[in-house]
Amino acid sequence: MKNRIASILLVGACMVAGVPLWGQNVVGTHGLRKYFDPQTRVLVALPQADDTASAEAPAVTTFTGTLVFNFTITVKANITSTAKIQCTAMATLLDIGTSNEIIEQDTVLAVRSGTTATCSPTIPYSWNLASSSSDKVTLGYIISAPAEAAVSAALPSRLSEQLSFASISVPATGSTTTETLTPTF
Repeated sequence: MKNRIASILLVGACMVAGVPLWGQNVVGTHGLRKYFDPQTRVLVALPQADDTASAEAPAVTTFTGTLVFNFTITVKANITSTAKIQCTAMATLLDIGTSNEIIEQDTVLAVRSGTTATCSPTIPYSWNLASSSSDKVTLGYIISAPAEAAVSAALPSRLSEQLSFASISVPATGSTTTETLTPTF
């Protein structure tokens, strides 16, 4: 009888004080998440998820500049002499400090003269980087013909890709980086 009265008084006191009776409904700070390993009979701490809400964003610096790709293309492909050739220049970069992937590209038409075509796609950029000293910019290009949208399925056609012809350090801000390319197409 004493235990029953003590239990009733304890439950009543908890209800009056507003303390929840069930542990899973308790609001408050959480400790380490754990599980019981029945084989070793040990309570094991689980890996904790990062609290991204409280994590500070890394400091970034803005890098601006221009990438210029000067192509002199030797045309040997079996395409008509009137087929327009397009040049696409690409720059990709993964900023390790922010996990931000940056993809830049520019596409222009080449000027043809006989078996030579020239073009200069230009990429102006403005990148916010947290780890510029260790980041690398991967340069690539695509050359294709015919460039006309209405005849994109026309034959003959030609495509040449070099998606990673160079890997360079992040250029100093305000600089112009020029790549000279002489592909055969």
